Amino acid sequence: MNDSDNNSSTQPILTETMAQLLLKQRHWREAIDIYQKLGRQNPEKAQVYEKEISQIKEYFKPRPNPAAAKKTIRTQRQISRLKNLLKVVEKQQPNICKQRSS
Repeated sequence: MNDSDNNSSTQPILTETMAQLLLKQRHWREAIDIYQKLGRQNPEKAQVYEKEISQIKEYFKPRPNPAAAKKTIRTQRQISRLKNLLKVVEKQQPNICKQRSS
C-alpha cells in the first residue's frame, strides 16, 4: 500500500446524496461546504450547486421573532423610564445632601 492509497481512504466521499443527508439532519453548513466542493470538482454543474446553496441559505436564514421584538421594546421603555428617574434623583441629590448635614 502506498501513500496515495492511504490518503484516499481518509478523505470522505463527497456526493449530492451526502449533502442531502446532512440537510435532513439540519447540518446545513456542512451541506453547503459539500456543494461548494462539488462545484469546484464539477465546473459543468457549478450553477446547479450554487442554486442549491442559495436555496439552503434562504431556508435556514434567521426569521424575525415577534415575541422577542415585543420584549426588546418593553425593555427599551423600562430603560428609558429608569433613565428619567435617575435624572430626577440626580437633581434632588444636592437637596438631600443639605438636609442630612443640617
